[in-house]
Amino acid sequence: MFLTNEKKKHNSWQGTFYTRKWNDDTSIAYFEKSYGGKPLLKKINQIAVQNNLIFNSSMVDENNSEIWRTSGWEMIHRLNVLSHNLKNVESSDEKILNVERFTNKKISEIINLDHKIFESYWQNSVAAFNETISSCTHNYLFIQKEDNKAIGYGILGVTRSYGFLQRFGINQEFQQRGFGKKLLDEILKFSKQKKLINIRLNTQEQNKHAQSLYLNNGFKTTNTNYLILGTSNTK
Repeated sequence: MFLTNEKKKHNSWQGTFYTRKWNDDTSIAYFEKSYGGKPLLKKINQIAVQNNLIFNSSMVDENNSEIWRTSGWEMIHRLNVLSHNLKNVESSDEKILNVERFTNKKISEIINLDHKIFESYWQNSVAAFNETISSCTHNYLFIQKEDNKAIGYGILGVTRSYGFLQRFGINQEFQQRGFGKKLLDEILKFSKQKKLINIRLNTQEQNKHAQSLYLNNGFKTTNTNYLILGTSNTK
């Protein structure tokens, strides 16, 4: 009922919400609240405990998280939002060769790469990639290669004049060798060429390596943070 491959809508008197599998490598259920307050959150927590099923939330603005905490949910991860004002990025006419439109047809090409890059909890499923695509007007896929082998990728979503770095990573075997900076530079150049005003991203608070890469390349911390919360039986 809750661990479906695609996002499923549920309606009850307590509210409206969506669920699916968190990804293909965990038994966690993804929970996204559309409408509802404490009664809904308490009900889901009760379902979790009674059925030995763990729910983790979609990203919740930290400023709006108190209702979750007082309904029995616990913070699992804290994500910092970083922002880059592109007015300070130097313009370049250099053609960006490693970029293409990111569509549903491309998911099968990168999902294995995604699973090599990210720990099991943070791996994307096909459903998650589809949701990424639908969240922005335009989406671009950047592939970082070494010796003709894909070792990393980034997904830039664009809506109006604003960019969202929705996915970014380098295979662990190739980290600390400058590939992350090279890929990020390409994305920033492309964004400047597209006349974007700003790029935002979120990153795990404890991922100091990623934070260092972004902060050393023009991104700044913001006052916005998101939480992923779990039902009280989350281990």
